[in-house]
Amino acid sequence: MESKKKKRYGIIAALLLLVLAAGVGTYAWLSATDQVKNEFTVGSIDKPDVKPDPDHPDKPGTDPTNPSVDGYLFETNWTNKSKMIPDTDINKNPNVGIGKDSDKSYVFIYVKNAIVKDGEGALAKTPYFTLNNNWKPVADDQVTTNGTGGQYVSGLFMYTAGGTGQPAQLTPADGKAAYTGELFSTVHIPAAMNSTDVVTDPAMTVSCYIFGADQGDAQNAIEQAKAWVNDPNNHLK
Repeated sequence: MESKKKKRYGIIAALLLLVLAAGVGTYAWLSATDQVKNEFTVGSIDKPDVKPDPDHPDKPGTDPTNPSVDGYLFETNWTNKSKMIPDTDINKNPNVGIGKDSDKSYVFIYVKNAIVKDGEGALAKTPYFTLNNNWKPVADDQVTTNGTGGQYVSGLFMYTAGGTGQPAQLTPADGKAAYTGELFSTVHIPAAMNSTDVVTDPAMTVSCYIFGADQGDAQNAIEQAKAWVNDPNNHLK
């Protein structure tokens, strides 16, 4: 009798082991996994590896002895501490470039003129510049003239690739950096200005804003450039 019980327990234990084994096997057969990995990139706006050509400022320079650059904004003809003499021109030629692997971009330049003291007739005494063909004001209310059309003293300007009136995309091609060409080439010192009109540490500050074109259309780029100028953290005005 006891022997039969032991056999019965042994059969039950064996059946339980078979059920557990079957459960493990069923789980493995019915399991499934899947995974998708998508890689993203944020694009790039790189610094050019050469300076613009002095004679063709919308093209890369070819001088192998002077390739070093340290930014996007160039002034190849500027001489530091240039002396202001009434009724003369000073060489100053801001130009923006992006590296050969950069995304196509909209380009803006803001000019801050802090040379002449505030007061009656100040604008007529303030050094001014005239734009080259590739540039236009973002809007009339975003720039200041000395009272004569086209004689700008400060403001926000956009790269238009030929003066079309609309922002153009600066686009590297053929494995080379791309340049906007000069915003202006000289600054004119008015005949009416004299030394007593000039502030301590007079300066004209040029800043550039480069907006990747894949982020939005031209109007969006303009709005972002205005926000950049008006952001008090940037200390542009």
